[in-house]
This record gives sequence, structure tokens and C-alpha cells, in this order.
Amino acid sequence: MSIHNISTQGSYAANFQLKQQNWNKLFSALKAGDLATAQNAYAALGLPPIAKSNTSPMGRMYQALHSEDLVAAQKAALDMQPQNSSKAMSPTAPTSKSSTPSSVQSNAAAALVSASQTAQQSSLLKFMGLGNHVNTAA
Repeated sequence: MSIHNISTQGSYAANFQLKQQNWNKLFSALKAGDLATAQNAYAALGLPPIAKSNTSPMGRMYQALHSEDLVAAQKAALDMQPQNSSKAMSPTAPTSKSSTPSSVQSNAAAALVSASQTAQQSSLLKFMGLGNHVNTAA
């Protein structure tokens, strides 16, 4: 392996770690109900705009953060988690930020708190096209 390859791998690893930290900030901000921090963390990811017609969890999260709809962003984040980690407390109320009761926000936040970091990493790796493998070794 050449020095150039080692340097490239180090840059890739550092960039990946920064992206992972930004994803963790995004999910943590959504858990805490902090819309501004979630928007900043999403912006720091450097992802391109997503069309309104994209109904994937990422598309819905982008649209929710863009329209400042915290509950819709939390629901989209829940949908990014594996099915078994979010089905127990999935919120079902409307996504309108003015008419959503705080108990729904609390349920969404509680469900996000219960989602594991491994599930977040798995979603990130899927999104980045790197598969489902998560290195759980410290």
C-alpha cells in the first residue's frame, strides 16, 4: 500500500467520522425537540436538496426541516430506523406543527431516544450506499 493510499484512507475515515457526528447531532436534536440545531446539523451534512415528490424518509425529513415542521421531521427520523426499534411508540397524530399535542412530540422523542446508535449508523451506511454493516467494536 502506498503512502497516497494511506493518506486517502485517512481522509475518507475522517470525513466519514464527521458525517457520522453530524447525523448523530441531527438525531439528538430531533430527540430533544431542537428544530434549529437539527436544521444546522442537516445543513452540515452537505446533502443536496430533495424534491417534494420524494416520499422516502430522507425526502420527508428534508421537507419537514425545510418547512420547520419538527413533528414531521421526528416521524421521518423514526422511519429511518429499523422497523423493530420504532414500532412500539410510533406517533400517529397529524404533522401540523400548530395542532400537534405535546404528548405526540413526547412520544416521538421517547421513541427516538429508544432507537440505538447502531440503527442510526446502519441507516447512514444504507443512505451512503455502503451496505448494512456497522462496526460495533470500540
